[in-house]
Amino acid sequence: MNKFVVQDGQFWLNNHPLMIQAGEFHYFRTPKDQWRQRLDLLKAAGFNAVASYIPWLWHQVADGVSDFDGHSHPMRDLEGFLDLADEMGFLIIARPGPYINAETINEGIPPWVFEQHPQVAFTTQKDESQKIVSYLHPDFIACVRNWYREVFKVLVPRQITHDGKIILIQLDNEMGMMPWVRNIMDTNPDTAARFAAYIQKAYGESLPDGYPGSRLAEFLRESILHPHGPAAAQVVEDYRRFYREYLLEYVSLLWDEAKSLGMDVLPVANIHGFANGGKTFPIGLSQLWSVISLDGMVSAMDIYPQHIGEDNIHQLLLVNEMIKAVHNPEQPLFSIEFQAGGNQDFGYGQSSMFDLSSRLCISTGMRAVNHYLFFDGENHPILSPIKRHDWGHPVRKDGTLRKHYFRYPRLSRVLNSYDAALNLSQPQTVTTVGFLLNYFMTEVNNEATKEATNIITHQRDTVLFDMIARGLALTHRPFDAVEISRARMDPQQTPVCWVMMDKACDANTQQKLVNYVRDGGRLILAGRMCEETFDHQRCTILKDAIRINELNDDQPFTWSEINAFNYKDIPVTFIETYTGAFDEVFARRGDEIVGFIKNLGKGLVMVFGAAMTTNTLEDLDVVNQMGLRMGSQPLFKLSTWADARISRGEKGSFLFINNYQDDPIETTIEVEGRLILGGNCVKLAARSGAILPVEWQVNPGILLHYSTAEVTEVKENARALTIRMAQDEFFAEITAPGYRCEQAAVGEQPVQIHGTGGMIILVKAM
Repeated sequence: MNKFVVQDGQFWLNNHPLMIQAGEFHYFRTPKDQWRQRLDLLKAAGFNAVASYIPWLWHQVADGVSDFDGHSHPMRDLEGFLDLADEMGFLIIARPGPYINAETINEGIPPWVFEQHPQVAFTTQKDESQKIVSYLHPDFIACVRNWYREVFKVLVPRQITHDGKIILIQLDNEMGMMPWVRNIMDTNPDTAARFAAYIQKAYGESLPDGYPGSRLAEFLRESILHPHGPAAAQVVEDYRRFYREYLLEYVSLLWDEAKSLGMDVLPVANIHGFANGGKTFPIGLSQLWSVISLDGMVSAMDIYPQHIGEDNIHQLLLVNEMIKAVHNPEQPLFSIEFQAGGNQDFGYGQSSMFDLSSRLCISTGMRAVNHYLFFDGENHPILSPIKRHDWGHPVRKDGTLRKHYFRYPRLSRVLNSYDAALNLSQPQTVTTVGFLLNYFMTEVNNEATKEATNIITHQRDTVLFDMIARGLALTHRPFDAVEISRARMDPQQTPVCWVMMDKACDANTQQKLVNYVRDGGRLILAGRMCEETFDHQRCTILKDAIRINELNDDQPFTWSEINAFNYKDIPVTFIETYTGAFDEVFARRGDEIVGFIKNLGKGLVMVFGAAMTTNTLEDLDVVNQMGLRMGSQPLFKLSTWADARISRGEKGSFLFINNYQDDPIETTIEVEGRLILGGNCVKLAARSGAILPVEWQVNPGILLHYSTAEVTEVKENARALTIRMAQDEFFAEITAPGYRCEQAAVGEQPVQIHGTGGMIILVKAM
């Protein structure tokens, strides 16, 4: 029997660390007689898994009537599809909803649910019913139970725990996304009653100002419908917190129901919201924070960068680290919707984007990727009134291939060559970004909260993403992340921490940061100094510890200029100026102090009171100098700039180099001040990447110390071992006792090779 587990930060199949390379295939949009050909294309791309939604509205077109064997339509033969995927050797990720979205009517909920049960509809703050549901309405839950009872009859016997191939099951899809993107709050009476119960439990007898002691559900509903008075903002803020727990209750119910029907494999919750290059993704992460904190829950990301270049890699890097900071520590990074479309035949897409974004995410520790969507198709009218379902995916609806398809098998060959050694390696980081997820709890708003949301959005985008994350990425400081309110801030584990701070921060977190510095941590605070808690109570623990005597700030969104280090006239917004006895001042506006360093206990704190984007080399060097002043050194130095990262493991390390430019480059690389790869240049074509081995144990006794070309295949027979490279010309160094090599003598000592034939052939000594 096969065994699939999630532990020690890895996916494991039969005790082997697994890189899941999946493609999303919607069997319900492709004629049944073409399923095998499409799955053959997945296999040719080097993938080992297939994922698919299972649309409720497609398989149950009427209440109590199900088709999973294709008796009413051949493209409803879910059983046949799953068995075909099993026969062809694919692992399977099943996504049965109830919601699937996927551009379907009602996002996958059958129309008869709303026709027969109009009371389950989500009701907005305009008292308008939507064709989306109040998740926990008991009548909707009853419908879901009936759906689960039928679909799990198909899924349960096909789980890997039953000698099948289903390894994961996604419970619902992108929960909370539709209310967020539509900016709607649920006033359905059932939800209002649950909201009131949450408030009573959260506050007890100490209700916020303006909240009544009786008829609370009616008051809360009315306050959402007609916001006014001092409670208008408070109700929205409480609703956001409530909705986290509401989604937790919903997912817990689905999981319990699935387990009662025989679900043994782990559930997946996918996190939505990847827009604006990823800057909005942490809003979805905030919504589902409680959900992904469930013991055993596997979290997965939706990633849709649209393009990739030096302008936005920092955004993808940061959101990857943010989810790693809060998800189940047993699992690796996982994207269940990793953009594979958007490259239409005569469109704007980059055929290189899909390869480069994959390499970037793998370099940060992603070990499961579902390329979404891999195939175009057509909709039956039950699914959508729009027949064509085409977003420039690798495979057209007729089964022909777009240009970017051919990049997938090339990368798969590299990943399969390195196999377990790469899977088990871990990214090396040199600094940490600290964040508060509550700064992203802004998904719904009314007029009373809009201004505060606009301000915090600006600070998140400018300070956290485009100053801190971009500055670290472009100065070759690979970073991890911690969610400060829940993390253990240990200076030994986190010597330097960069934090976007704003006016609100709870007392415990402020004290935690003070203790971190006093114990020897080096804390870099950028943005605005916190002076209150999230419930608007005055709190100046951090400010007082730093001994800021006076703080003055401009009106929000006011443009100004500062001088920092040796650079003048730097454009910034959200200026704060400070007075106090500081140990070093590095940024000013005229005579006013904008940036300073202060000794505190055993550590140092740096404060930078401005929102600055790293748009120029001067701006970038401001961030660089901030890091140097606080003891944060770059990990890499390259003679020509490229994106660099390294993952280290017991069986080898792997250097990830990406060239996002439109021209080829050549560069030497230093790591921690030491020239690597024998001092040889790495050559990268325009918009290409390489995963280069460093001290990689190819086979027992055979050590590839380095290569300037990535490995695409390792093949061994009774006489020889062949290592194929992605480029014809390369430099390498290898130790291979008991072998001789066509390019050079090989033995007990390392031998340098200048290869010109795209391979190293090691012949066993006779």
